[in-house]
Amino acid sequence: MDVTTKAIALRATDYKENDKFVVLYSLEYGKISVHARGVRKGNAKLRYAADQFCFGNYELAVGGDRYTLRNCEQLTSFYALREDIVAYYAACAVAECLLYCTEDGQGEPQVFVETLRVLEYLTDGKNPLLAVSRFILRFLEVEGFKLDFSCCSACGQRSAKVYLDAHRGVLCETCRTPDSIAASKLVSATCSLIGGIDYARLNNIDLPLASQKEVLGTLGKYISAVFRPLKSIDELIKLA
Repeated sequence: MDVTTKAIALRATDYKENDKFVVLYSLEYGKISVHARGVRKGNAKLRYAADQFCFGNYELAVGGDRYTLRNCEQLTSFYALREDIVAYYAACAVAECLLYCTEDGQGEPQVFVETLRVLEYLTDGKNPLLAVSRFILRFLEVEGFKLDFSCCSACGQRSAKVYLDAHRGVLCETCRTPDSIAASKLVSATCSLIGGIDYARLNNIDLPLASQKEVLGTLGKYISAVFRPLKSIDELIKLA
């Protein structure tokens, strides 16, 4: 059986002499691993289909739980990401989020659309760190870990100091646990601001780089507590 799906290539691993295994994030099937035969050959017609961040219509042969690449119509390569190291690591942080924080074979159209939007923004946007923070906030919301900074999720009270808990979200100083992550007023205010706006509007936010790093660093700690650490976030913060 063959299927066709829109998908984004997140990572490719060499296999045998001329093949690769490509991890795609697809609209209908979520994260899947695809055997791409012969794409390492110099004259391979589908070589581009294994390039990181290739977005296209992938035609796949399906046998049981295995997928094999048959064809790919490339819609965009997001090549500009390779020309800016900060934008590239920002895109890698997004890719890691999908690779390590989603289940195989579970399609989530909202996450797919959000991924396309953030990659499009990162090709020419001015605030890549804020874009990744915006993506993480939306990803957490879709996955059932929405961060509501308006009040404590446990007692409902407002607090001058807030903390992030892997199990209960935003907590006040009274309800926090020993493992809770402190979130400054800057982090709280910035997350509340960017959580629901379009990526294009991030260009209008004039936030010092040190503050952007603080916001992303805090969200990085939180997503590490909920799922697992994303190494690209640390590298992005160092490079920016």
